[in-house]
Amino acid sequence: MTASLEQPSAPRHGVWRLEIVLLLALLTTALGAGGVLHFLKWQHDKQAHLAATETVLQEGEALLDTLSGFNMATATNLTPVRWRQFSTIVDSAFSVRKDVQSISVSRDGVTLFHRQAGGLRDAPRPPQPPGMTPADTPPGESETEMSQGSLEIGGVRQPVFVITRTQRLPDGSQVVTEATFKREAVGAEEQTARALVSSLFAFAVGVLILAFAVCAGVLLVAVARDRRREARARQEEHLAFSGVLANGILHDFRNPMSAVRLDAQMLGKELARDDGFRPERVRDLAGRIARTMARMDKIFQEFLFLARPADERPEPVDLDQVVRECADTLAPRAEQAGVTLRALPHDPLPPAAAYPFALRRALLNVLVNAIQFAPRGSEVTVVLGQQDALLALEVLDRGPGIPAARRQSVFDMFVTGRPEGTGLGLFLARTAVRRCGGDIQALARDGGGARLRITLPAATPNPPTPNS
Repeated sequence: MTASLEQPSAPRHGVWRLEIVLLLALLTTALGAGGVLHFLKWQHDKQAHLAATETVLQEGEALLDTLSGFNMATATNLTPVRWRQFSTIVDSAFSVRKDVQSISVSRDGVTLFHRQAGGLRDAPRPPQPPGMTPADTPPGESETEMSQGSLEIGGVRQPVFVITRTQRLPDGSQVVTEATFKREAVGAEEQTARALVSSLFAFAVGVLILAFAVCAGVLLVAVARDRRREARARQEEHLAFSGVLANGILHDFRNPMSAVRLDAQMLGKELARDDGFRPERVRDLAGRIARTMARMDKIFQEFLFLARPADERPEPVDLDQVVRECADTLAPRAEQAGVTLRALPHDPLPPAAAYPFALRRALLNVLVNAIQFAPRGSEVTVVLGQQDALLALEVLDRGPGIPAARRQSVFDMFVTGRPEGTGLGLFLARTAVRRCGGDIQALARDGGGARLRITLPAATPNPPTPNS
């Protein structure tokens, strides 16, 4: 049936949704990669900070080792010259290390020496502890630790790192040497390690952004290209559909037009009889022409509904009536071909659930195909039956039959076994039958010939209403 041809597909409205999903996936991947880079940079910065702190601690310990070598807190025979030498060493430390804020030495809580960047304050000489001799006291065990604190510098408290070395002397006293470093000391140390990684991180982020932009551009270009291809395919599909539709219209109108032409020729011959025409024959031919024209009008109306097939609903169809109407339409063609159309008797059958016009078109095309291949003097038989919930309609002929290898492809578009054939008859028949919810098969017939079986669902009786 031509009215049931599959129309060209509408533009896909999900293209934008696909683009958004792909772009979001790409963006998510880029953000994930950026997050991984940021995490790695954070880990490196953390390790760089720890390494810088360790470096400052080592340098502080080296400075304290140098200062401890003078034994300023453990000696009792100190002279002004010795104090000036110690101060010179401290000034050298300040000049070499700009981040050193202060240096102090104390013993048992008494400050012996304190020098802050920019000034010098010497404590009084400590008294000689009991039991001490003028000789230097040998150093005892020592430990070094690092802590954070704050120091008032110029009236403003600033954070500092304090490196403290505590020495325990044999007499039980404690000597504490402290070196205070500005907090920028750690920052200066780690800045060198972080500079290269920060540059690499900025470069990686730039490459990632560039890659995202390139991928997004390629994606958009690919989608735009697919849209253009889809538009061309739809246009070609529309053109192909229009061609098939035109061929279908010609095919569906050709059968009844042939019947009208043959009936008109026979009517002319009847009227030209020398012994006078037979009124019964004239009425029969005229009535057949009128019925064929009415069917052609129905076919035309069916094509008018092609654009809105969803408005139609399957309805109960009497298969016997459809067979009679089709046999009546093709009677002139069968008579001219010398073929007899016959429907075998059968048990009462329920109506089929189908589209009436579509089913007539399908059976008409199958019968025309059987008449074209049936030899003169043979019979084309229509058999009706029921198999469970399906109704079966078979058309049998004694023609050459359909080879097993072609029993599927024979229903494809433009496949024909006759040079003058269009290859649309069985294709339109299958399309119409499947639209009705059924199917059509090409089978072999015992004794030679073809057997085409149409199966349709039986109509479900409507439930009675309360008023019925």
